[in-house]
Amino acid sequence: MSQTQIQTQSQAQSKLVPPHGSAELKPLLLEGEAREQALELASTLPTITLSSRERGDLIMFGIGGFTPLNGFMNKADWQGVVDNMRLQSGDNKGLFWPIPITLSAPKATADSLSQGDKVALVAQDG
Repeated sequence: MSQTQIQTQSQAQSKLVPPHGSAELKPLLLEGEAREQALELASTLPTITLSSRERGDLIMFGIGGFTPLNGFMNKADWQGVVDNMRLQSGDNKGLFWPIPITLSAPKATADSLSQGDKVALVAQDG
């Protein structure tokens, strides 16, 4: 790509509207050493198998498509979205958000976890 093409692309991107609820995208995809450390930690954690929808949601988190969310919704945000289409916690309290972004787990798994526990998310095909 030539320098002119890079400048043109940069200028075009600077004219984009900011993402909803944030000045910039917040992609959550880990790379390099951070990714390696997360994979090592994940091998020690309880697992939750993702449905195809949840896997798609995880991809959206990775590319910043759910900016400004930092992960699946907690109960307060879920309830706020279901009742009023508004987030209820953190820096985004009151922000319009019409779709709940949730992670489901089998009852036995959910019962064995406490709020804030870390889990490893795995695809259905491994």
